[in-house]
Amino acid sequence: MKTAAMSKLEALLETRRLNHTLLRPWLAAAPARTVSSGVAPLDAVLAGGWRLGEVSEVVGAASSGRTCLAVAALAASTAGGRLAALVDTTDRFDPGVAADAGADLTRLLWVRGPAMSPGAARPAMVDRAVRQAVRACDLIVRAGGFSVVVLDLADVPSRRLRLLPHPTWMRLARAIEGQPTACLVIAPTALGRSARGVTVQVSAAPRWQGTSAQSRRLAALEITARFQTAHAVVQSVDLESGGLQNQAALRTPAPSDHRTIGPNRIIGP
Repeated sequence: MKTAAMSKLEALLETRRLNHTLLRPWLAAAPARTVSSGVAPLDAVLAGGWRLGEVSEVVGAASSGRTCLAVAALAASTAGGRLAALVDTTDRFDPGVAADAGADLTRLLWVRGPAMSPGAARPAMVDRAVRQAVRACDLIVRAGGFSVVVLDLADVPSRRLRLLPHPTWMRLARAIEGQPTACLVIAPTALGRSARGVTVQVSAAPRWQGTSAQSRRLAALEITARFQTAHAVVQSVDLESGGLQNQAALRTPAPSDHRTIGPNRIIGP
């Protein structure tokens, strides 16, 4: 039985549009609005795809598959006739790869930051580029009209990202709340998903073929994805069988010489 204090607290939260933070197990949960991730087995785990009105994250090391999932989401959105946006913090995006993956570039807003290598650039330049990228993402989300907005911070060192004040992500979550937009942050480490967003941790292991040094070549990258939300234990899916397993493997056929990972494959030079 609820007390008067509890009822008053719930009323205050609802007034401030924070009633989604209340845990009410006796009520049936409303179906989440989602947009496809572009990878069917991931959609199955995410109950339809990336949640609209939420900030989600794809985190991992370089060449772990982060860009695969970002490009897949952009391709799925634009190929379906919707608008998408990419905030490219360090100007590393390759539109040719996205087009090969099925993205409609005429429906993609590409916000380009200064071309730099964050590991070699002056810290002040990196920090300014990051602040501008976050601000651009916030403006795009508030403008509306985009089904997916990707904020690409993948090449920024974690130590620079940790300098961002925590309210940065709270403001972004507040800006997107209730909007028909999914915000996807690509980063080397978790930064601050929204209350009902999801963090996808990706890693990759090479699979080689050939019996001799001369014939040995990279056959595939096995990308492992693990999922975590605020109200659920870590989940993962076996992308080959489509069932829930302890790990998920995105098997990506690869030529012997490769440069850029595209969604579910590796694009050659």
